[in-house]
Amino acid sequence: MATFAMAMLVSADLPRSRDFYRDVLELKVRFDTPEWVDFDLGSGAALGLHPPTDRVHVQPGSTQIGFEVPDVDAFIATARAKGVTVAMEPADEDFGRLALIVDPDGYTVQVYTPKRWG
Repeated sequence: MATFAMAMLVSADLPRSRDFYRDVLELKVRFDTPEWVDFDLGSGAALGLHPPTDRVHVQPGSTQIGFEVPDVDAFIATARAKGVTVAMEPADEDFGRLALIVDPDGYTVQVYTPKRWG
C-alpha cells in the first residue's frame, strides 16, 4: 500500500507563494531554497512548491487542496484582512462549513470547519 507523502504546486513566484502558505495558512516551512519550498503537513506529509519548468507549469484549476481550520468564519476574516482573495464565502455543507480562497498563482484552496457530531 502506498503512503501519501506530498502534494506539489507549481508557483510562478516561490517567495510570494511561500509567504502565502506560511502567513495565511500558518504552515511550517520545512525547506526553503530558490528552487524548492516545502511545508510540514504532519504525519510525514508535505506540501511542495516548485518553480515552472519546460515540463511543469502553473495551472490553476488543475487541483484543489484543503485545510481544516478551527473556525472558518474567523479564518476568512483574518485572511481577507491580509489581502487574500475569497472565492467563496463560508457556507454550510453536509460535512461542516466551507470557504474557498485563492493563492497567489490562482489555485483554489479549501478551508473548512467540520461539523461536530454528537
